[in-house]
Amino acid sequence: MAIINSENKPIEPAHKLKIDQNKLQNCRSNILNLVNVL
Repeated sequence: MAIINSENKPIEPAHKLKIDQNKLQNCRSNILNLVNVL
């Protein structure tokens, strides 16, 4: 049990970081699109 937990814990933050980076890229692209429209 302990080994499985120690393996799963580092994977979750890395997954969240990737999702956050995707959200940031989407926000940037949306802002650039708005600026281009204006």
